Amino acid sequence: MNSLIGEITRRNAQLPNVLSTSLYSSNPAPAQTTKHPDVRPLEDIPGVSGKSALPYVGSIFLSKSLDIGADFQLQTFCSRLQKKYGDIVRTRIKDKWAVFIFHPDLAKEVLEIQVKYPYRPPLDIVKVYNDEQKLSQNLATLNGEAWARLRKPTQQLIQRPLAVSAYVDILSKVAEDFVQKYQDGGTIEDLRPVLVDYATESVGMLCFNRRFGCMDKTGIIDIKFIEDIFDAIDVDSKSLGFKPYLYVSTPMYRKFKRALDHVYSVFQVEIKNALSTLEKVKAEGRLEEYLEQPNLLYSLLSHPKMTPADVDITLLDLFIAGVESTSNTLSLLWFELAKNQDKQDKLYKEISSVCGNGDVTKEALANMSYLKACVRETMRIYSPTSPGSYRRFDKDVVVGGYHIPAGTELVLCFQQMCEDPRFFKSPEKFLPERFMRDDTTLAEEYKNTNPFAILPFGFGPRSCIGQRFAETEMHVLTAKFFRRLKASLLQGTNQTMEYKYRTFAVPKNAVPLAITPRV
Repeated sequence: MNSLIGEITRRNAQLPNVLSTSLYSSNPAPAQTTKHPDVRPLEDIPGVSGKSALPYVGSIFLSKSLDIGADFQLQTFCSRLQKKYGDIVRTRIKDKWAVFIFHPDLAKEVLEIQVKYPYRPPLDIVKVYNDEQKLSQNLATLNGEAWARLRKPTQQLIQRPLAVSAYVDILSKVAEDFVQKYQDGGTIEDLRPVLVDYATESVGMLCFNRRFGCMDKTGIIDIKFIEDIFDAIDVDSKSLGFKPYLYVSTPMYRKFKRALDHVYSVFQVEIKNALSTLEKVKAEGRLEEYLEQPNLLYSLLSHPKMTPADVDITLLDLFIAGVESTSNTLSLLWFELAKNQDKQDKLYKEISSVCGNGDVTKEALANMSYLKACVRETMRIYSPTSPGSYRRFDKDVVVGGYHIPAGTELVLCFQQMCEDPRFFKSPEKFLPERFMRDDTTLAEEYKNTNPFAILPFGFGPRSCIGQRFAETEMHVLTAKFFRRLKASLLQGTNQTMEYKYRTFAVPKNAVPLAITPRV
């Protein structure tokens, strides 16, 4: 493979501008600081006191005071914290103070404080696995300069709209096969597993330009292992105390390790095969022709700042997170469209009007504003992650008139903001028109949404690296599916979606749909 890698290195200078434009500011504005006498100290922020303010054990007393039992749910904790103390709350996380934010104006203050290396609490269980397997650390486990070194090239290659739009035709073929399975109608007993197969197949195409065979049940990835990965991450993220797997192998960690070992071993084979294909077409003098189609693996390897180890871990991240987040959000979106037939009909009319007799192309998708509003409204009702975003600054800052010392964790609770009737009138209703500028069917009072109240993919340099890929996957499949098929909930289906968080929002129960061909 050395000759191919050499060829890739030689071609770095020939990469299109879309891959070399800098998207990362190395000279951000300094964090806001002040000693103005009107700025109140951290201790004045409403929040815990007494036993609840004790390091480590304080969270136990606080949970009891909030009437939270053994089944700790972060969204319940945050909602009750806000109800008791207000829109800005001071509490303990282990031995440090943390500030929870429940108002978009305060979130805006936090997010507009620019720092060179935004901090995010690392996923400990992932970091342990990477160290144990001698893998590179990924964006979820890195901070500081190491994070910036990996983030910059991946952001250049993955988040540019032009780079992602090139994959629409590839995704369209996968979506077409999915729709064909239901062209005669029928029943989907549980929507989410079906969409997991689609997401696995489409992300496999993005990463390796080849089909995995997931939709015909001959796939090489055992989806159960992806479930195990996120189950373990969920348990780990909820642990506020001692983590025994940091010192000794535990049943939870062994289950997590088996799952990641399976996915990583598949990836090693796929990367090797993809490189062999590139080597073969190069030897045949067909490399230029072969690369007329987008090739993410080649693009990542071509970047002068990406090592082969970086490429491995980046593709693994994109695959695992992409399958889980995309399948979950699509399940929730299609549930709402099946439940709200008037919204589904409106979406169908937009798709038909934009596409005419043609296919769902990148040009067509650019004009489907109602489709995008449906996805956005779904992510408002079912916030993809709970409670939202985190920030920690290496300098003192001021938020809401309070002095926040360096090192204090700030938790921006977007889930609670999205459910707050102050910011979204009738928040329980599925109203995509909230996000339609020119729509006149909805009263303006429903549309007075603060942009800092809904940020499902995060904000700034630490926003979700796979956002554009995920959105494109959802837009392509939804447009192709509802253009030709109609979905409705089976009789007796609960009209209220029960869901939980396992890193991402996921339906608790089966989502059954009746599928009917459109005439």
